[in-house]
Amino acid sequence: MSNETRTEFVNRVMGLSFQSTQGKYSYCSDSKKQVLFSLNAGNGDVILSPSWSRNGYSHSLKHIDKVINNGYDLLVFETKTKKNKKGETLANGFNPLIEKRKLVVEGDIFRAVQIEVTQSKETTGSGSSIFEGAIKTITVNAYERDPQARQACLDEFGYLCKICEFDFEITYGERSKEFIHVHHIVPLSKIKKEYEVDPVKDLIPVCPNCHSMLHRKGHTITPNELKSIIFNKSS
Repeated sequence: MSNETRTEFVNRVMGLSFQSTQGKYSYCSDSKKQVLFSLNAGNGDVILSPSWSRNGYSHSLKHIDKVINNGYDLLVFETKTKKNKKGETLANGFNPLIEKRKLVVEGDIFRAVQIEVTQSKETTGSGSSIFEGAIKTITVNAYERDPQARQACLDEFGYLCKICEFDFEITYGERSKEFIHVHHIVPLSKIKKEYEVDPVKDLIPVCPNCHSMLHRKGHTITPNELKSIIFNKSS
C-alpha cells in the first residue's frame, strides 16, 4: 500500500468514504468509536489549535467532544505539510502508522500525548526475551508495551528517579510505594517494528515531571541532556 493516498488510507482504516481529506484535521468512525487525528511533525503533540483554519477547528471540536464525553479512542497518524507559492498549507505525505494516544486539554488547545506504561508485578523468567513495539494489525497499528520489561527495569534500578533522584516513598509514604514512570530511551514511535528490549539499557525509571520534560515540545531529549539542564539551573 505504498502508493495509497491519504484519503484512501483514512477511508480504509476508519471505514469511511471521503472523496477528499483536504482541509480536515480529524475523522470519526461512530461504528468503531474511534477518532483519528492527523499529527503534523512540526506541531509536536498538538492536534488542534484555534490558530489553525476556523472551519477545520470547528469540525474537529465535535470529534474532541466524542473523545471526552463518549469514550471514543483517540488515534493519530503523522503527516507532513508544505507551503505553496501563495503561502497556503498543503499536505505533503504521511506515515501510514496509527498510534493510540491520550487527550490532554490546555484551554482551547488539544494535545495527543503518548500513553504511559501501566504498573505490573510480573517479572521475567530466567533467560527469556522481551519484545516491545510489536505492531498490531487487526484494527489499529498500536504499540504493545510489555509490562515485564517495565518490571525487569525496576528490579534492576529500583523506584528512584534516575534523573532528579526524587524518591516518592520518602516524600509521600506508603501511599506512593512502588510508584514511578518508566522511560523508553528510544521512543517506540521511532522504532516502528518488533524489537528485543534490554530493560537495563533501553529503560530507566523517572518521575512524572522528568518524564514530561524528556518529551516536551514534540521532541525527546536524552536523560543526560535533562540532567545537564537541572544541574546548570541549580548551579
